[in-house]
Amino acid sequence: MATQSELTGALREAGFRLTPQRTAICAALAAREDHPTAQSIHEELKQEYESLSLTTVYQTLDSLVRIGAIRNLGTAGDDSVHYEPNIEPHINLACLTCHRIRDLESTAVRELEREVAQATGSNVLSGRVVYYSDCLVESDPGKCPYSQARTGVTE
Repeated sequence: MATQSELTGALREAGFRLTPQRTAICAALAAREDHPTAQSIHEELKQEYESLSLTTVYQTLDSLVRIGAIRNLGTAGDDSVHYEPNIEPHINLACLTCHRIRDLESTAVRELEREVAQATGSNVLSGRVVYYSDCLVESDPGKCPYSQARTGVTE
């Protein structure tokens, strides 16, 4: 998982100016255990940074993706793009009930990446292995404690 200093360092090295807002976005992303959306990061930071726009959050996240510091995971069945600060090879398990994504370490995925690199003679930049499931917490998806239908809260 990327740290705040790794993310801000990657931006600085790529020639981006480190504004307080960009630094806060990097800090929020590094502190999160989940796979946040731009909207959830904006919600988290807008109290402290009243002038922070959702556009700035998207642009910063997109810049971090372009320079390879984080990954864009696409959606988890919720029509919102999720971002991944863990760029090491692993499996993503996406809950179709609450749209949370959990990382699963896997030696098989690491080996698969090596196999692809060897077979193609190419430097593999990234890949994505994702499995979709019902609730990651409860065996009955209707009892998912994070489900928007149960809590009325969106991520």
